[in-house]
Amino acid sequence: MKADTRLMKQLNISTLRRVLSGEGKATKPQLSRLTGLSVVTVNALITEMLEQGEVQELGMVPSGGGRPSMQYGYCYGYRTMVIIYGHQLEGRNYIHTLVVDLKGQKLWERQGYMEEIGVESFDGCLDEVFAGFGNIGLIAFGLPGEAIDDVVTINDFSGLEGLDFLPRIREKYGVPVLFENDINAMAYGYYRKHCGMDVTSLVGIYFPRSFLPGAGLILDGSIYYGNSHFAGEMGDVYVPVPWEELDYYKENQVLCQLEALLATFACIVAPSRFVLYGDFLTDGMAERLEQYVCRRLSGKFRVQVEVSSCLEEDYETGMICLAQNRMLQLMEERTETNTPSQV
Repeated sequence: MKADTRLMKQLNISTLRRVLSGEGKATKPQLSRLTGLSVVTVNALITEMLEQGEVQELGMVPSGGGRPSMQYGYCYGYRTMVIIYGHQLEGRNYIHTLVVDLKGQKLWERQGYMEEIGVESFDGCLDEVFAGFGNIGLIAFGLPGEAIDDVVTINDFSGLEGLDFLPRIREKYGVPVLFENDINAMAYGYYRKHCGMDVTSLVGIYFPRSFLPGAGLILDGSIYYGNSHFAGEMGDVYVPVPWEELDYYKENQVLCQLEALLATFACIVAPSRFVLYGDFLTDGMAERLEQYVCRRLSGKFRVQVEVSSCLEEDYETGMICLAQNRMLQLMEERTETNTPSQV
């Protein structure tokens, strides 16, 4: 019975949080109508959220001829998140660090080159951020690699591989840590910005030149990781030219490579769209790739290929969305754990 009560409360407060954060501000009667919850339930939840600082009173407003009602506003700064993501720029490691609130608004930002990356490389910036923000609830990393639980299994920055990096960060700063692969975040960010319900699957491929390319798969709106998070690791995929030997300045060689790669993905995943990231790509290449895949598959399958010049924008959008999702999950878990309310 207690478990059922806790679950019901978790569902109710999640519904109320989603509606109020989406509206920005509302009265209790409005929230009752929008959520389908009783006024008694809304009243109890709002009282608790006020005490915790998640909601604030904005003042009395007219209520359609009746008594004025108190309007409540959602405090997007109730929790903030640190996001650190890196990619290749001009052949060097370029790192972005930002602090965002629950609405995804940037409150602080810094970026720059980082020559060597190891387990302590981000401490200086994180120390500064934690000194300036007292309500950080999550650190999210976007880096070229994979992590399962606390173990970084694959990473272009070999100094981060193993069990040292993520547990150390979590213990030092006392908050949960999220780790996401760079192209997964880019593909997810592109999907969230540009794709509607008609796009059920997407493959994003990033060609950083200095490292092996990687792919991110979005299936039914979610990142697909595969067993051991190995989906999208393309280093051992058969292609005409080994990736280490590919000359990105030879357009015909590159096109032959991508034609073989996209035809393979089309046969196995059949995505609605490919989005490609790389400083050597052109719109003309995208058109030729679309035509090749169609011919190669005898017209049985057509796919849209897009070359994106918005790597940083898509990457950042993906990381912010993933961090928001995880932070809301953590808030819901705390609700379930800490409050045996009768709501």
